[in-house]
Amino acid sequence: MRDRMKILATGMEWHEHIPGGLNQYFADYLRAMVEQGHSVEGLISGEGRPLGAPPYVRDIAEAVPALTTMKRVRSFYRGVMNRSRVSEPDVFNPHFALYAAMVGRNSLPGHVPIVTHFHGPWSLESLVEEQGRSLSKLLKLRMKRRLEQSIYRRSDSFIVLSDYFRDVLSKEFGVSGSRIHVIPGAVDTERFKPAANRGSLRAQLGIRPGERLLVCARRLVRRMGIDHLIRAMVRLSQETPSIRLGIIGDGPLRGELQELIESLGLQGNVRLLGRVGTEELVSWYQAADLAIVPTVTLEGFGLVTAEALACGTPVLGTPYGGTKEILQKLSAELLFADGSPEAIARKVAAVLNGTERAPQRDACREHVLRHYTWDKIAVRIAGAFGEAIESRKECRTYESGFKSSLL
Repeated sequence: MRDRMKILATGMEWHEHIPGGLNQYFADYLRAMVEQGHSVEGLISGEGRPLGAPPYVRDIAEAVPALTTMKRVRSFYRGVMNRSRVSEPDVFNPHFALYAAMVGRNSLPGHVPIVTHFHGPWSLESLVEEQGRSLSKLLKLRMKRRLEQSIYRRSDSFIVLSDYFRDVLSKEFGVSGSRIHVIPGAVDTERFKPAANRGSLRAQLGIRPGERLLVCARRLVRRMGIDHLIRAMVRLSQETPSIRLGIIGDGPLRGELQELIESLGLQGNVRLLGRVGTEELVSWYQAADLAIVPTVTLEGFGLVTAEALACGTPVLGTPYGGTKEILQKLSAELLFADGSPEAIARKVAAVLNGTERAPQRDACREHVLRHYTWDKIAVRIAGAFGEAIESRKECRTYESGFKSSLL
């Protein structure tokens, strides 16, 4: 591995503007690589709003608000071309397929490898979320898939956050396992940590003595299984009337989920808290008795799982994807039998009434400190970059020698 690398990376949006797993990961990843001594430039789309971001983060929107999708793609391309000439990176590291669409292999110097962070299959996620199968929707899905395939063909290697996404990348896009590095996500454990006075914090959040608090932080889309969790609350609220569920996040299903809450008569037990800032998110994690991750498909890592555990809060989750990989290392008892409302209610009730035991709060945090801290993960990412740089150098040496032999 090279001691110091110049890294040019592209993300999506700034996490303080639009919270989400990829955006949070990208911001933390950039900071971690800088702290490891690497020279980093991260390009994001801030749409002209003040970022309040570190100097190594650049807004490709160039102070132009409300960019269309294609204008955003072109802006990322111009940004990559400009910074590639100025900073002469050792590696190009895209984190979202669409925004790397115009950056071809010939757009970069021949010695610069493309190491793609695969955060999920864009086309498959759209397929899960789209309702109906109109011709226009099917054409859009096909376009997304072809775009992903073209970008992945250009990549020298990949980083995925779980074995599950390694398998998705291989099966759906034909990428050889030898080109894929499985390196899990990580958490800022200085920010996500247990509360100094949890009782006082619960009082500040309006949690009365004796109430049991569940927290779920998810984007409000179908694959997150929020409707299953809300339906599980019918049984849970009957057995434990003092139980409360706070759902943090926003998305296209907010109206539908609010209607579901009201139709089930759960207004006194379930609240949609909407989008919150990082500090408030930490407070809800710290105050919760349990964090719930009800995702039904395409969970590549589950940053929320590691964040809640870092705050000392036990997490119960579905036995799928990255959630399963994180939780089963701590205790298989933290996994629901499946993603159904019945399985969710059964497990939560068993833990709350003491029939089953969740790990102690200090054990939850220790699990994150052992496996999911940025000081460890950044070293592994740098190793993957270094390997790609050396491989491209060897490839170019071979190509040069082969061409010389033909002269």
